[in-house]
Amino acid sequence: MIKNLIFDFGGVIYDIDHNISKLAFEDLGIKQFEKHYGHEKQSLLFEKLERGEINETAFRLTLKKYLPKNISDQKINEAWCALLIGFDKRKIDLLEKLGETYKLFLLSNTNIIHTRQFMNELNAYKDFKSLFIDVWFSYEKGKRKPEKEFYLNLLNQYHLEAKECLFIDDLDINIEAAQQLGIQTQYLKEGESILDLFTDGILI
Repeated sequence: MIKNLIFDFGGVIYDIDHNISKLAFEDLGIKQFEKHYGHEKQSLLFEKLERGEINETAFRLTLKKYLPKNISDQKINEAWCALLIGFDKRKIDLLEKLGETYKLFLLSNTNIIHTRQFMNELNAYKDFKSLFIDVWFSYEKGKRKPEKEFYLNLLNQYHLEAKECLFIDDLDINIEAAQQLGIQTQYLKEGESILDLFTDGILI
């Protein structure tokens, strides 16, 4: 029996498009940006940012090595955040409804720069973190998916039985890591939505 729902964020709750940031950074002067960052794979710089191993200043300074001179921090932030498209309010309303039946958790690979922007957007509609028992952002926890410790630390802290959890993500390697721990999973393929998984706040 599913008692706990663990959600990914980008591509599941909040809409993103990595290609928009790719084009934005190419406009700034970094060619073939997809070799450094994409949906399925990131270079060490981006992984370190997502684990909180470097701060945003160090991140921008490193990127500036590949950029023309006089590119401002603001321009870098804008290009980096360009992939953040927005959210469907129906998904946020669904989370609120689901919280009446299930314990909700968020398990997201993200970074301080993105988080600052999307939290401002979400909180303008509804107190986002209040929809969950807990929200785990990778840069705050020092771990990221598909590292098994990221999942296990959440399960252990809240004494959750893996078989009673459903993990919803749009990246297959993250789904596979959860399955290896005995967590039930729902892999959202392109074009699929969490709005299709529930009826009246209950898992179909």
